[in-house]
Amino acid sequence: GDGSPLAASPEQLATPVIARTWGARSWICRKPEWPARVEQEFQRGKKDLQTMQFDALSYDPDVLQHLALEIFLELGLDTKLEIPIPKLKAFIMAVRYSMFSNPYHNWEHAFDVTQTAYSIGLQSGTFSRLSDVEAYAFILSSLCHDLEHPGVNNPYLVSTKSALAMLYNDQSVLENHHCCRAFQIMSHREVGLLEHLPQEKYFRLRKVIISNILATDMAKHAEYVARLRKLTEGGNATDGPLNKDVQLEMEILIKCADTSNVLKPFSVCKKWAMRVTDEFFLQGDKEKERKMGVTPMCDRETQGRVALQKGFIDFVVGPFYKLVG
Repeated sequence: GDGSPLAASPEQLATPVIARTWGARSWICRKPEWPARVEQEFQRGKKDLQTMQFDALSYDPDVLQHLALEIFLELGLDTKLEIPIPKLKAFIMAVRYSMFSNPYHNWEHAFDVTQTAYSIGLQSGTFSRLSDVEAYAFILSSLCHDLEHPGVNNPYLVSTKSALAMLYNDQSVLENHHCCRAFQIMSHREVGLLEHLPQEKYFRLRKVIISNILATDMAKHAEYVARLRKLTEGGNATDGPLNKDVQLEMEILIKCADTSNVLKPFSVCKKWAMRVTDEFFLQGDKEKERKMGVTPMCDRETQGRVALQKGFIDFVVGPFYKLVG
């Protein structure tokens, strides 16, 4: 009755019909209560919240909701920007219930990237260079960077003439969708997360969030490597252009956080590696069912998990992290 789109599913998002869908609708319909805090588990998570040792997969999803809120509180964003805590809670719940139960792109991944971005942002000194609204946008974009991810990649959505590919003209299909959903959730009357922001701050926040989420499109990865290589020519760039361009700095850090599983302790990294390859192979299965060309990394019959991870480290993120360092 309020004109909101209907709830989405991974299958709906990948259909050739343009469907008006919105996963947050499922949260609005369910209206779950904010979960009670299990103090022992919360304190266990809080102890590692600012570190790269955090293991999101070892926590109940309810605990991760409390820890997501804690990140906003530790940064003091609720007081600095006068954000009502009930609105933050409503937003966090809407994000959680907008994530599908994919092996990899799920609520745990959304939280993991947010926690890692928070940790890297603290350790690198990035937060000291951001305004309050930029810090707010950085955490919001981390939490929303994979909203309603259907568990398949952009080339699959384009090749299958999916609803999303048609809607976004084959350009950064998923990333545009994540941005769109983020603002639909934040602007919904049941959340109203941005109502208190003056217009100038709202548009700055919007620009940052869009830029950050679009930066996570791996099709643009080579461009970022080239930009970093140019910035670091001649040695140390600590006092160079990167630290003077906070937008680029945020984009680099969210990319680091999004691909950071290989930087975690092996026990943590291994769990995520199993999940991401499971998701790849499920896409390959869909491609075989459709009798279309199977993406090489998604073929469970020809690819090994170890080889996939080694190739990703050696040729994709390894060179990138060296430049960031």
